[in-house]
Amino acid sequence: MANCNHCKKDFEGRSNKKFCSVKCKNAFHNERLKEKESHLNELNRVLHKNWVVLGKLYEIYRSSPISIQIAKAHGFVDKYHTHIHQSPRGENYTMVYDYGFKNHLDDHIQIVQGDL
Repeated sequence: MANCNHCKKDFEGRSNKKFCSVKCKNAFHNERLKEKESHLNELNRVLHKNWVVLGKLYEIYRSSPISIQIAKAHGFVDKYHTHIHQSPRGENYTMVYDYGFKNHLDDHIQIVQGDL
């Protein structure tokens, strides 16, 4: 007799068998994976929110400088981004997927779209 690692029921089978069924085996590993990747899911949620906010603000303001406070009021968190892009002119853009922004004067940012 063995004890299932997921449901804790006794079952018969090979001496090295850990689960009573495929269902229990899958449930056990899915729970472990969910716990292990929960921080990645949270990070992806924040990145997606930033992408949505930059997209909406770009549609409204295009490339005009806007206050970073406007973006933050919409839920933008400026410390989360996907990469930094340096333009041919040497300007650094903080990118969130295909939207980016560069710091402008007096806590303003300029939003751009596309792979610069």
